[in-house]
Amino acid sequence: MMMSFIEYYQQWFTAPGELAAVLQALQQSRQPILRFTTQHQAALEQLWHSHQLPFQILPWYAQAALWPNTVPAEIILPGYDEHLFYAMNAASLLPVLALQPQPGETVFDACAAPGGKALMIAEQLNHTGAFIANDSSPARRQRLRQVLNDYGFSDTTVSGKKAEIIYQRQPNYFDKILLDAPCSSERHVYNSPNHLQLWSPNRVRSLQQRQLALLGGLLLALKPGGRLVYSTCALTPEENELVVQKFLDKRGAMITLRSFADCVSLPVPGEPSQLLPATWRIFPHRHQLDPMFIAVFEKK
Repeated sequence: MMMSFIEYYQQWFTAPGELAAVLQALQQSRQPILRFTTQHQAALEQLWHSHQLPFQILPWYAQAALWPNTVPAEIILPGYDEHLFYAMNAASLLPVLALQPQPGETVFDACAAPGGKALMIAEQLNHTGAFIANDSSPARRQRLRQVLNDYGFSDTTVSGKKAEIIYQRQPNYFDKILLDAPCSSERHVYNSPNHLQLWSPNRVRSLQQRQLALLGGLLLALKPGGRLVYSTCALTPEENELVVQKFLDKRGAMITLRSFADCVSLPVPGEPSQLLPATWRIFPHRHQLDPMFIAVFEKK
C-alpha cells in the first residue's frame, strides 16, 4: 500500500524531488507551540524564568511561546498543571485567526475535539454570546469537555450532533462556523503502518463526499452575512481546493469565497494556493510546519 500512496501523491507533487521532500517533512517531529492568554503571560513568564527556561514568543503570534529547545518533548513544562498554556500545532492557529470570532457572537465549531481551536474560540468570546463545541465521537467529546472545563470554560455547550443537519433545528442561526473537517491527515497516515495499510484513493474520495455534505449543511445553519471557515490538515487537493471549487459550483449563488490574506492581518506562515489563490496553504517541506489548508466563505 506504500507504493499506492506514493503513486497517488506523485500526481500532486510533480517537481523533481518534491514528493521526497514532502514525505521527509511528514516524518519530522515538531514541538508544539504553547498558547496562552494575556492574563496568564506574566505569571507564565515569571515561572519559566524561575526554572531557568527561555521564554520566547512565536514570531508571528504574540500569545504563544516556543517550546524551549533544551527541553525534551516528554517533559512536563512549568505551568502545564496550572493550565497557564495549551500546547497545540502552530498551524492550527490559522483557522481560528481566519474565523475572527468576536465577543457577543453565536459560534459553532462543527468538529471541535480534541479542543485546541475550540478553546481559542472560547477565549475570544470570553463568556459572551453563545458557543457550541460539537463532535460526533463520544470519546473525543469527553476529551473536549475536559479541556474546556480545565481552562475555565465549563459554560461552553458541548454537543454530539450530526453537524450537517444542525440547520434543521437552527437555520440561519450562527454568526461564525468553523469546520475543521475530517480528512486524510497524511502526516498521521504516513507515520502509522496500520493506517497506511488501510489507505486507498477511495478513502480520499469518500472523505471528499463527507466534507461537501458538511459544508452544504453548515451553510444552511449560517446567518446571511456570516462566515464559514473550512480547514483540513490534508495535502491532497481533492480534499481542499477541489472541495472548495465543487462547493462554489453548487452553492455559488449563496456564498462568496473571501481571500484568506484579506481576513488575517498577521504575517502568518504559508502561501496562497496555486490552484485557488484565495485559499491558503501550509506545506511541511516549505514552511516547517504541519500541513494546513484554509478557505473562508461568507454567506450572501
